[in-house]
Amino acid sequence: MLLGLARTSWPVIWAATFLSLEHYANAQQPQKMEPPRWLSDDGKDLFNDLEAEAQQYGELACETREKLLKHMFGKSERDATDHRARVLIGLGVCEFKKAAFDKAKKRLASAISELNLPNEDMVMQNPQLAPYGLMQRAAEYMEKFEVTQAGTALRRAREVVDRNMKKMLKGIHKQLEQQQGKAPPLEALIEELPGYGKSGQILPMLVTQVPLLKSDLGFAETLDDELSNLDSRIAAMNPASKAKRDRLGVSHGQSKGGSLLYARALPADSVIQATRLADAKALESIVAALKEEAAAAEKAASTTLLKRTQAGPGCKEGKGFTKTCAALQKIPDVQSNGFGETRLIQLKAGKSQTLDMCTTNANIGILLSPKEGVTVTVTTKAGPTVQPLEAGVPMGVDFCLETKLQAEAALPVLFAQAWHPEFAAVERTSELRGRAKSFGLSEDQVKAVTKVVNDHAKKNWEKTADKFRKGSPLIEDMKGKLKAEVDEKLAKEAEAAKASTSEEDEVAEEERKKKLEELERKRQEKAKKAAEEEEKRRRRKQLMEEERAKRDPWLNTPEVRAVETKLEELKEARRDANAKLEFEESTQLTKDISAAERELTKTIKKAKKGWKKRGGAPPPETEETQKPAKEEGPSAAALKSQLEEVKRKKKEASVAEEYTEAKRLKKEQIELEEKIRKLEL
Repeated sequence: MLLGLARTSWPVIWAATFLSLEHYANAQQPQKMEPPRWLSDDGKDLFNDLEAEAQQYGELACETREKLLKHMFGKSERDATDHRARVLIGLGVCEFKKAAFDKAKKRLASAISELNLPNEDMVMQNPQLAPYGLMQRAAEYMEKFEVTQAGTALRRAREVVDRNMKKMLKGIHKQLEQQQGKAPPLEALIEELPGYGKSGQILPMLVTQVPLLKSDLGFAETLDDELSNLDSRIAAMNPASKAKRDRLGVSHGQSKGGSLLYARALPADSVIQATRLADAKALESIVAALKEEAAAAEKAASTTLLKRTQAGPGCKEGKGFTKTCAALQKIPDVQSNGFGETRLIQLKAGKSQTLDMCTTNANIGILLSPKEGVTVTVTTKAGPTVQPLEAGVPMGVDFCLETKLQAEAALPVLFAQAWHPEFAAVERTSELRGRAKSFGLSEDQVKAVTKVVNDHAKKNWEKTADKFRKGSPLIEDMKGKLKAEVDEKLAKEAEAAKASTSEEDEVAEEERKKKLEELERKRQEKAKKAAEEEEKRRRRKQLMEEERAKRDPWLNTPEVRAVETKLEELKEARRDANAKLEFEESTQLTKDISAAERELTKTIKKAKKGWKKRGGAPPPETEETQKPAKEEGPSAAALKSQLEEVKRKKKEASVAEEYTEAKRLKKEQIELEEKIRKLEL
């Protein structure tokens, strides 16, 4: 998909979906992009929901993308990376809209990495990917509070998207002509682009049949919204920008029919020092030429040297400004400025002269005087700024503000109008082509001047823009204000979080106490239940023994009882060993238990045989059986009773998981058994 689009032109990719205008009008089922087969059923539903979403970058569409991305993770099919990249790009745009610039940057970077391009330069070289690469840059600039650079990146992205859509419409128009033999005028299609496919007679039908056009229109609308938001923030910090917008703004600067242009998020200092202006050597050559031709300049009336990129009357042979005009032609920002007019102004002694107001904020003025004595006054809402114009030293001014020149004696001043250094090449060439008729430029002249713009941009545009920004009081002031806003917001959030944490701690402490009480209650219930279960087990065992005595009376003989007691003690010892993870002891006890079980079997068999032999009579008392009874005194009986009580307590402790107490009782049990054994010898 996206990777394929990086290698192929849009009209070819979507040729299969371009339908006739009649089909658009009569189609009952809009065309849509089919979900990939490898998606789960839930993933396919999300994919279709996203494609059907009217607001491609609305809140609901953004939530859908988050869910859809989870269904796409881990897929290795051939087109999986392209689909993931498409969703990640959408999420990057969503995060940018929420001013989550760090997340936006990461999302867009992830999308680009999914495409496995040879290098990052390919992103900017490809018209379909460049807008997203530029939005990524804008996010990086916004993180650093570089609002003018962010504005330039967003304007460039908007211009590239506009060109992509026009190219796509040309492909659709051509397809319609081939299918029907006729088609609505291409200009009519292009004129409806500012409506984003929501208004007009043709585009609303086209977007239902060409999903890619719908996506691009949605992205264009988002870029316009973000540019307008950024421009409003700048205007709040720099009132001069608002005044320019009120005077120059015409439909977001998209109208190319007139001579006025307002470029959003493009402010300028009222006065610009020479060190921040264009190529110093080129300016020095103008200074040298103007000084050399000063005599002609002092005699001449005010005259135009350059206008709309073409030589003016003052540059004709015999006017005396041959070298000055030649020097001006070597400054691309001046020579290629379609809005600009470079003039030689003759100041009268003691009289102030107001410069013409700008026709676009995408221009700045450059003033140059061959002699001392000129004063420049630029008036803003904060008040006038008065500065002397040094001889031979150029000064930049924002002539969208009221600018006046005054000299003590009659002096000539060169007033050159140049492109604003942060107005990008793609914007300049678009304005030159779109306003060629208004500027009175022929096709050959447009080609020549756009070549000047592009050649200069490849080598010097970024350097010139960086130089212009360096040391700008306005840019530094805006950065400081924006940083202060963010710091204040973070401080409030931290304070709110602290207060919330304090409340949460109190709630958590109460909750902890409740949980401890609940735990203690459960433990008591568990111990009570265990005691009840133990009592039931004891009674059940007693009943079983009574039933056994009635059913198998030979099992109650002393020999059998002794072996059973021994077996039970071995099993209890093995349980203790397992609980303590004493595996070697447990293994030995298992062997002892097996031996005891075999002994029990033999003893039961022997007792049963004796019982039957005696005809059910109890075994006769022998010396061995009588000896313990004779020797058993009250102390032996007491010890046995105590032993039974210790065993019972030990079992209760084991059930209640009180292992320390069970261990102590086990030791006491062993001691009692040893005492009883000695008494019975």
